Order: sequence, then structure tokens, then C-alpha cells
Amino acid sequence: MKQIEKLIKIFILFIFGCILTTITTSILLRLNIFVSIQAYIYRLLIFDFISLIIGCLFVYIIKFKAYKLKWLTWVGGEGLDLITSYLSLIISALFMALFFSLGPMVIERSYTVYSLAYMTDNDELYSYQDIRNQFVKGYVDKGATQKRLNEQVNIGNIEKDGETYRITEKGKKLINLFRFIEIIFPVPDKSSIYPEKLE
Repeated sequence: MKQIEKLIKIFILFIFGCILTTITTSILLRLNIFVSIQAYIYRLLIFDFISLIIGCLFVYIIKFKAYKLKWLTWVGGEGLDLITSYLSLIISALFMALFFSLGPMVIERSYTVYSLAYMTDNDELYSYQDIRNQFVKGYVDKGATQKRLNEQVNIGNIEKDGETYRITEKGKKLINLFRFIEIIFPVPDKSSIYPEKLE
């Protein structure tokens, strides 16, 4: 019975960590914190880490300072040691990092999401050429390409030389890593990882 209670407490701390990260990230994004970081996923991961620190501090304070609020002490470890409490919060932070990469990141940079959103707002019939043209004119030409270039310069995968760009050694290593991963987990369409040279 005690093991079940312990698992329930761990699960509650996990949920608490997820909710804390959601609230913290939502607020910090609206306050435009770390806007100098061009890569959206990096900002999300920083906010995830900040939320983890806040959660760990909360657990620590409850465990050692909330002796007058006995109904709260289990949050900080009555039945759970401090390490178990922290591990539960770390797992929630890892879960939220995965969620960010599959949720907000997809919304922020997905061709599919853009096309579906456009078709939702303009409920008509579209040919392949219509969809392609709308994507190029409305998404690529409206700043998406420049935004991606700025991100990659900021990260260090490419560098700017006057009005031109070149890939860095860091960028080449990243692509070699992706190609290695693709060998292990083959993708149906290899055109993104092995693009044809355009004339």
C-alpha cells in the first residue's frame, strides 16, 4: 500500500512539474524574455530548465520550511526522499522538452501546418500549383527563409560573409550526425538529407 501511495505522490509531482513548466514558459514567452536567442526551441528549453529550478526550490522549501503546514510536507518528501522528488521533476522537464519539440516547434515551422491553416481560413479547392505558390509567396518569401538563416547564424551552423552565407564546420558535423542517424533509422524520402544540386 505504501508503494502505491509513493507512486501516486511521484505522479502528482510529475504533473505539478508539467503544469509549472507550462505556466512559466507561457508567461516568459509573452514577456519576450531571451528574444536575442533566435532558435525558438532553445528558448523553450531554457524556460523548461528555469521551471525545473523553480520546482526544485519549491520542493526544497516545502520539505524543510513547511513544518507548520503538515498537509504540504509530503510534497517535499514525507514518504518521498528529496532525490526521488527531484527525479520526478526532472522527468517532467524531459517530458516537457519532448512536448515542445512535438508541439510548439511543429506549429512554428511546419509546412504542413501552414498549408492546413491556410486551407482552413480559405475554404476552397486548390491545385498542387496553388498550394505550392501560396507556400512560397505567403511563407517562404514572407520572412521564413531569413528567419531560418538568422537562427542558423546565431547557432553557428552557418556564417555570413557580406551578403552571402557559408556552412561552418559545426554545421557540417551536424549534417554528418543526421546522416549517421538516418542510416540507422532510414527515412522514406531522403531528399532533405541528400538534396540534389540545383542548377
